[in-house]
Amino acid sequence: MTCCDAMMEGPKSAVFTTVRARDGQLFHLDLHLERLQRHAEILGIEIPEFEIPQGLEGLIRIRVDSTGVEFTSKPFYQEIHMEAEGVTVPAPRWSRKIMGTKHGDWNAYREITSEVLNKGADVALLVHEFCIIDGDRVMPLVLDEDGVVWISDSKLGGVDSVTYDVCRPAIIDAGFVISEGRLNERIVARAKEFILLGTGMGAARLTVLDDIDIGDGTDSLQQVCINALGEDWR
Repeated sequence: MTCCDAMMEGPKSAVFTTVRARDGQLFHLDLHLERLQRHAEILGIEIPEFEIPQGLEGLIRIRVDSTGVEFTSKPFYQEIHMEAEGVTVPAPRWSRKIMGTKHGDWNAYREITSEVLNKGADVALLVHEFCIIDGDRVMPLVLDEDGVVWISDSKLGGVDSVTYDVCRPAIIDAGFVISEGRLNERIVARAKEFILLGTGMGAARLTVLDDIDIGDGTDSLQQVCINALGEDWR
């Protein structure tokens, strides 16, 4: 493969997931592998049998392409369960079938993350048609003043989140109502809490977005999510 060929890899060239690992333990690996398989089927990629290497530490990317399975690691680069500041950016777009998968054409997300971190912010929230549909490395949850937890409608193109799948039962058990919809300016403006769920950030609480204060300072939803993730994530 030439350099130019590598740069032009399309979304169906690979599938991946990123798992949190500490002391050789990969957290919620079963859920990550289920998502990896689910997305691979959408992308038309066959996942071969493979073994997990020993002694992994940090954020572990499991990537599958035509050459096989690749494991790469990088250190934890942000404080977990942090108070975060974010900015909004236009969401990268692909075909409807590709949207929502962890696919091979991920450079647009990496470039957004790099630019945001270089500016001193913690996260980018991705906007399409005046609504937040996802984050560059997180899934956004908005708790409104009526006790409803809003998540972006999956049809809008957000990537399904393993961290959210872990936290969702605890959110419901805590008495919150979860509703899918459009995270527009009105819902964000009424937010009591704005939570960011992701492998690298855990359950972070967004406090500033585009230099505007977010939330009323409470952290009830964040604490529910932190407790759901467990001691291993502290």
